[in-house]
Amino acid sequence: MNHLRPLTRLPFFMMITCILTAAAFLTGCGIKNDYTKKQMFRLYADGNAPSGQSNRSAGAPLVIKRLDISPEFSGAGFVYRVGQNRFTQDYYNNYITSPARMISDVMLEALVDTPQFAPAPQNRIPDDIFQLWGKITALYSDQRNTSAVSAVVTMALNLDRLNKDGFTPILSKTYSRQIPLGKNTSPQAYIQALNSGLSEIVKDIVSDYQNLPTRQAVTE
Repeated sequence: MNHLRPLTRLPFFMMITCILTAAAFLTGCGIKNDYTKKQMFRLYADGNAPSGQSNRSAGAPLVIKRLDISPEFSGAGFVYRVGQNRFTQDYYNNYITSPARMISDVMLEALVDTPQFAPAPQNRIPDDIFQLWGKITALYSDQRNTSAVSAVVTMALNLDRLNKDGFTPILSKTYSRQIPLGKNTSPQAYIQALNSGLSEIVKDIVSDYQNLPTRQAVTE
């Protein structure tokens, strides 16, 4: 004789309990998935171009070689510094493209929007052209002190001049910014702080370029 009871003969209250438990579990999963939905962010930087400037051909022709980046900051996910030598990566908050590529593009666009630089012609190589290159050595949210979170960006940059005499180093400097986030430590606030840091670095580059000892020779 078969002594096993069919599942349908479970007491009614037990079946209701199972259904409610499963529903609660699925609802909880749904909330978690919404909360951890991936977000993509784009960086940008403002130069110091006068309002309404449309003539990009007045400055020195500029190209940017794709910036290198330290391996710990090269991924698409945001990086958080949680200890002296401890970094973690965020899976759910990401840059829309690789940070090295995006920052290279951002720096070029911001610099050629200033009166000092202009995009290099695409159909010919100018007789006198400048190249910016270097390495991003820090790009993270400093969370070692949870009451004073900040965005950190550091770049070691070089500006060379290329003309009939060959390459001439013009500028070599490390630029760094640490922007406090204040009470709002959201991913959006972090990106805004990074954007502010990049904008300030662009202005520093322009200022250093304008104050070069060989300024007259550079702009001839």
